[in-house]
Amino acid sequence: MFVRILPPEVRSRIAAGEVIESPADVVKELLENSLDAKATRIEVEISKGGKRFISVKDNGTGIHPEDIDKVFLEGATSKIETEKDLLSVETYGFRGEALHSIASVSRLRIRSRYFQEMEGWSVYVEAGRLVSKEKVGMPVGTEVQVADLFFNLPARRKFLKREDTERNRVTEVVKEYALARPDVSFSLFSNGREVLSLPKSSFKDRFTYLTGLRPEEILWERGEIRVRAFIVRNVSRGRIYAFVNGRPVGSRSLKEFLRKVLGYKTLAAVFLDLPPFMADFNVHPKKREVKFLKERAVLGAIREALGLKPTLSPEDALAQEVRRYSPEPEIVGQLMDTFIVARIGDYLYFFDQHLLAERISYERTGEEERSCRSSVKAGRKLSRGEMEGLVREWIRLENPHVCPHGRPIYYRVHLKEIYEKVGRTF
Repeated sequence: MFVRILPPEVRSRIAAGEVIESPADVVKELLENSLDAKATRIEVEISKGGKRFISVKDNGTGIHPEDIDKVFLEGATSKIETEKDLLSVETYGFRGEALHSIASVSRLRIRSRYFQEMEGWSVYVEAGRLVSKEKVGMPVGTEVQVADLFFNLPARRKFLKREDTERNRVTEVVKEYALARPDVSFSLFSNGREVLSLPKSSFKDRFTYLTGLRPEEILWERGEIRVRAFIVRNVSRGRIYAFVNGRPVGSRSLKEFLRKVLGYKTLAAVFLDLPPFMADFNVHPKKREVKFLKERAVLGAIREALGLKPTLSPEDALAQEVRRYSPEPEIVGQLMDTFIVARIGDYLYFFDQHLLAERISYERTGEEERSCRSSVKAGRKLSRGEMEGLVREWIRLENPHVCPHGRPIYYRVHLKEIYEKVGRTF
């Protein structure tokens, strides 16, 4: 009824290649199908890292009875019809290959009840061949079970990693889609043990739950481009999660650009929203890469957005603690002729004087090498006036967080933390 087999001229325009190389690839494709089916609750279960068994169950709209034995056929999709549709993809999936690719290399069972039907249907497929089809009683939604991945391709199965490695990869995939869609509840079980349980929440709360850290939030919008970012700086192990139009992307060039802007000791989730025609995901079989129309303008928008100070909603502003100190910088001193120590508001900052000077010089000249050579070096004694000048310049920087090479310029501690360490009330 809704599923169609794409004609050859459309299939030929879709990025070719194997979609399924690991259990994580299976989970990714099935999660996308669930989200496209408007699921608000998704449960993932794996056994032996997904090598033995994978189940993805959702409460989405379900598959129409007339389509249940078509969805695993080559080129089957309900998401696009013509080549023109590839230029404005608004769904997670569009290749029409995911279930076919999975079914070809596993023992696959699909159970689904369409939301307008009183009962569901179950099909069992082995190595791409339909074995059985029968009616089943079940709630509205779909469950896809994948057993014995690559059972018919032993050479491919040998390339799978150890169980804990594959499990970690699956966990990361679930985390990425959970970050992208906090309006959906996710759960993950591994060998019968609950690994993740994520109720519906806000973007910030979902980020905090997954990372254990409360981020600063940046909101930026200009024309049809919107950037939203959640950032924690100066962490021991940085990581950048990037999303374009709600889709997790692993684009090396985009992530390298973000690391340059944010710094490699930053944990961040960056969401970029563009008109569909400006982002082409049909450049890689797994849709992990993205090609931008007007790339310079898009990257410029991201750079401008991430250089801004956090934007607070009225509710957040009301919830802020009353400042006891003026936001004007107060120089405390110099530490080991390398760090400028300053109090700004309720924070104590430790600035690397060379990196700070380097960033200031870079924003004046736009030249990395020149800014590095001409900047104040570590180990040089600075006067109070010089320190005050550098910190005041820092406040006006476009990107006050990292040097031109991506290293963090400062480390800061909230005064409340210092007070609490010595048993005093802040």
